[in-house]
Amino acid sequence: MATEIAPDRGKRLPPAVKAARWILFALLLVSAGMTLFDLPELQRAVAQGRWPSAALVVPAALLALFAVGYAAYRIALVRAGRYPAGKALFRIALMAAVVGSAVGLVLLPPEAGTSDEAAVDLARPLRPPDPDARALAAELVRHRPRRQALGYANRLIELLDDGSQEVSRQARLSLVALAGKDVGGRGPDAAARWREHFRR
Repeated sequence: MATEIAPDRGKRLPPAVKAARWILFALLLVSAGMTLFDLPELQRAVAQGRWPSAALVVPAALLALFAVGYAAYRIALVRAGRYPAGKALFRIALMAAVVGSAVGLVLLPPEAGTSDEAAVDLARPLRPPDPDARALAAELVRHRPRRQALGYANRLIELLDDGSQEVSRQARLSLVALAGKDVGGRGPDAAARWREHFRR
């Protein structure tokens, strides 16, 4: 029986198949790294309008590309007699299920499961006499979904001239997060530039 299997196992793998091991390994590392470590920040950037929503497709596309490459690699091993067909099909199906679940999580909208009505209105916290409370509210604005945060843009612009340096700093940071860049800059005309930007 060994003499019947030996010829199959003696087949040489094409160089492309051998190289695919390392390509798939690198692709897995990159896609897993983007999904596990960069995804939360990417989702926040999309929610705040700093990145287009299409950016969320990149980790999902890399995972899908890895799944396709993994399946092709296993099939090539089966055809060369280097891997059992049943085991290869099971692993491909398992990989497809895992990658499908991961892609679903990657493409889940960052604001899913939240509603505008459920969020605490920051209009009053942005106006208390306590500067620490104003600074905290100004900081919190940039962590809200973009469509909510834009409603506080005018108040943040007013806080640029706040008597507390920390309040004005947090207001400026939130405005920069909403705009994606420092539109106002420094100087007496900064508030006017911010108003013009959000008016457009």
